[in-house]
Amino acid sequence: MRVPFFLLIFVAFTSTAVNGQDLDCSSAVTLNGGTIEVASDNSSDDTENLQCALDFAVEAGFRDIFLSSSSYDIGAVGARGFQGDLRGRSKGSTLVSIENGALDCSDTIGTAIEFQVGNASIRNMTISVDSPCSAGTAASVIAFYSNAANCSARTVFGNVDRVVITGTGTQGSDTIVGVTADVAPGCDSSDQKVLGTLKVNRSELLDLEFGVRTSIGGGGQVDINYNSMDRIGLPISILNANQSTTILANKVTFNDVDSYEASSGLGTTAIYVGSTAASPDTNTTTIKNNTLTDGGLSVGGVAILVGQTGKAIAHNMTVSGNTFQGVSVNTAGGGLVAIDTQDGLISGNKFRSAAGNWIDLSSGDASQGFVGRDILGWAIVANDFAASTASTDILLGEGTSGAIVGRSQGFPKVNDLTGANDVLESYTASNAALAQQRSPLRPTAAPTDLFHMQLLTLMRLDSLRN
Repeated sequence: MRVPFFLLIFVAFTSTAVNGQDLDCSSAVTLNGGTIEVASDNSSDDTENLQCALDFAVEAGFRDIFLSSSSYDIGAVGARGFQGDLRGRSKGSTLVSIENGALDCSDTIGTAIEFQVGNASIRNMTISVDSPCSAGTAASVIAFYSNAANCSARTVFGNVDRVVITGTGTQGSDTIVGVTADVAPGCDSSDQKVLGTLKVNRSELLDLEFGVRTSIGGGGQVDINYNSMDRIGLPISILNANQSTTILANKVTFNDVDSYEASSGLGTTAIYVGSTAASPDTNTTTIKNNTLTDGGLSVGGVAILVGQTGKAIAHNMTVSGNTFQGVSVNTAGGGLVAIDTQDGLISGNKFRSAAGNWIDLSSGDASQGFVGRDILGWAIVANDFAASTASTDILLGEGTSGAIVGRSQGFPKVNDLTGANDVLESYTASNAALAQQRSPLRPTAAPTDLFHMQLLTLMRLDSLRN
């Protein structure tokens, strides 16, 4: 069949890359079909080219920006209402370096790659960061925000997929957050909370102060799945949220970073969930099939630390199928420490080696700022404590009643302080491998003090948005 001549011309034209001048960008930015390609122009600064690509994508409705070169150096870039992917070739083939001193972090927390509202995905690259702030001290590598120009526009769908974010840990001069989902700087963090979703998938976060930090409202969905996190001051933190969080099949090492100020509480905890008087009334957290490994740099590492201050909220928790890998020197920390938290299920987990208490449920002390309420509705069933060498496996502390400790869990050592719980199985003798020597490692605060330290550190970051 003959193809009309004008159709051949049309096909030839549309398959040819359009140069940067036609996009009002430099020649490093080209249009190849439906993809905007950005090449590094070897000028040691690719910020303008990447920003031009983002601006054109939003204006013209393109959904795919491809980083075609192997390495880039950028400062701050961002887009409002972007719908699509910003992608490289792979984690090993595309390196984006955040330039030192390129971000102004003085009035608000700085951001290297920022998306306000829209539906944005960052995929297939490595992002390195050292000391990006020219002024101020705190920055986020990737941030998904509500609309700073119109705070009532609050919905953003953020996705980070197969991305490595690597910093320099305590060697850098700035506080670095890997991924943030929060209300935009300048908007009200309590009344105008960001809505939508965040997905962080199959990524690696290394040598940062904070890994993933979220505060989403309206029952938004957060999925943190199949990632690895090492040498991070606080790998996962959730503050004042009403979000349905699933933390699934991650490998997180905690208590593996020293050199933080003791008052920060950083370097000790894997997953932190906190609420204050400014929190919404409900929250949901599912922590499933993760491996949480205590690095043993202090005597008080805590895998999961949850608590409430200011007011009581309904926080439904499920902690199931996880492996808690402890360390023999941990005599003051915990596997799961839940303060003033009701209605939880702890099921199918494996507890290996030692912690101060693998499971610690209690009412908080109101004089210390906690809610101080009765603790009801917990079930601890079908876990495996056979390899535990903790001094106490399950501590049912002040205010607890009606908690169920099921049978066939490897005879955990249960300390029921109130005597108002249903303990169906407990082993009262000391485990043979337990060694309660004083450790030469640096001491740490009690979990209740640690909760407040981490809360204050997160609140200081929160105040930088306004």
